[in-house]
Amino acid sequence: MKLYFVLVAPARPANVGAAARAMKTMGFDAMRLVASRVHEEEEASWVAHGAQEVLTQAEAFDTLEEALADMDLVVATTARQRGRYQHYLTPAEIRDQIKAKPSLDKVAIVFGCEESGLSNEQLAQVDLISYLPLKVSYPSLNLGQAIMLYAYELSQLLDEPEVLAENVDNAGQVRVLKSKTAEILGDLGVSQDEKLHQWVMDRVPMLPQRDLNMLHLLCKDLARKLGKEV
Repeated sequence: MKLYFVLVAPARPANVGAAARAMKTMGFDAMRLVASRVHEEEEASWVAHGAQEVLTQAEAFDTLEEALADMDLVVATTARQRGRYQHYLTPAEIRDQIKAKPSLDKVAIVFGCEESGLSNEQLAQVDLISYLPLKVSYPSLNLGQAIMLYAYELSQLLDEPEVLAENVDNAGQVRVLKSKTAEILGDLGVSQDEKLHQWVMDRVPMLPQRDLNMLHLLCKDLARKLGKEV
């Protein structure tokens, strides 16, 4: 499993440099930026201080959708509750969710811009939502600090032995299952606005590997019964 830190529209090169330094310190090297190239500025390299290769190897994308296209699981970070979302996981709980899914190949942790974070439209593109349980709501953490805390917690995954998931095509399994489940719910007349649909979409990414495999088989059986191709 490879973990990617995705920074959406970061405005300050110093913050990106601090993020690169935090990532390298905890054993990570994959950074992606969306709608920003501040990682190419001299200030970012100066603040990175020994982690410049994280910046030089960083990938830049125009849109968040493009940056997440090849991911198996996407986690968004937020500092406050948003809209309909009910399940907010701590960094430790995110680590446990990833650990419980050995089929995962690429996982993205998404951070919003410094001023406003992630929009509701951007949150709609992710699978799980995480927050840092701060003792006080202000002052909030800056981007580099937040990435350091997530990198520290998730670095424990680097010590986990590689485990191969059996009897399932694991390429993008979580995201594929979300799509298949949504399609089946639509065929059954459950609209996207209904609480059942929203609950299922929120819960599928939280399933452990064994349940993901079972859901994979269930979706195939239901699709056949509904006369659809699988």
